[in-house]
Amino acid sequence: MNPNDPLADLADIHLPNSISAWPLAPGWWVLIILACAGLVALFKLWSKWHASRLYRRQALAQLNSIEASNNKISSNSQLVATLELLKQTANTAYPDQHFGSLGIAEFKVFLQKSCSEAAFEKVPDNLEATLYSKSVEFDSLMTEHFMASAKTWIAKHVAEHKLEYQAPC
Repeated sequence: MNPNDPLADLADIHLPNSISAWPLAPGWWVLIILACAGLVALFKLWSKWHASRLYRRQALAQLNSIEASNNKISSNSQLVATLELLKQTANTAYPDQHFGSLGIAEFKVFLQKSCSEAAFEKVPDNLEATLYSKSVEFDSLMTEHFMASAKTWIAKHVAEHKLEYQAPC
């Protein structure tokens, strides 16, 4: 080595320490807090929505038990129990409007108007006289259609606070 060489006294380049992820910058803390608040708000909305549909789940479970008892009771009794369940569900979905107190023909029109899908289309107009008559028995196809329409209505009806309904003249 040359003693007069000025480059001989130089040391190697020192790299800085690597940047640590901790502690976080204030912007990250704000982002974490906002994300947590958003998750809490989403959970509250979901739980409110889930609780508001509880009556639907209970009604569908009760309808399934009515449907399962089809070999134990007559089809007329099964339809009467289903109609009672539909009226209870309507009174729960529209608590201040008392649609359950309508006659069967008017209630059928209400069910059709309050559902987003077609339901109760093949139900006869003289349903009231037929249901409570001891001499007339519904056939199994009619009972199946009525039960399917009831499931459709319970699952898909529009549950608004105020539903505009006008009874047929």
